[in-house]
Parts: sequence; C-alpha cells; structure tokens
Amino acid sequence: MSEYARSFRLHLTDGRIWQGAQFADGFVCVHHPEEINICTIAVSMDALFEDRHPEHPLSGARVEWPEESP
Repeated sequence: MSEYARSFRLHLTDGRIWQGAQFADGFVCVHHPEEINICTIAVSMDALFEDRHPEHPLSGARVEWPEESP
C-alpha cells in the first residue's frame, strides 16, 4: 500500500454513494454526506463491514476503487 491515503466510493444498496479513504496503515474513514461532520471510522476495510445488521446502511455496500471507475 502507498504511504498516502487512497480514496474509494461505497455504493450503498439504496443507491446512495458515500466517499471514503483508506490510510497507509489500513485505517478507514467514510463520510456520511447527509449528516454534517459525521464519519464512520474503522481499523480496516474488513472491520468496516463486520457485524452490520441488515438494516444498517453499510450492510451489502460495494467498494469502488478509483482504478475501477469507468
């Protein structure tokens, strides 16, 4: 992994897209655009999705990395 943060998009199952970044140590931060100053943080991408209830916005979300964009 690079020494800088890497951006990504989360495609939620309801059609919304949230922006995030994964830092060089694996730490993840995802911005909630509908809520001012609210982010979800996790120690890794795997931890971001762990133990999510089916009704949670991150449940079933798909990660899109910049190199996967059309």
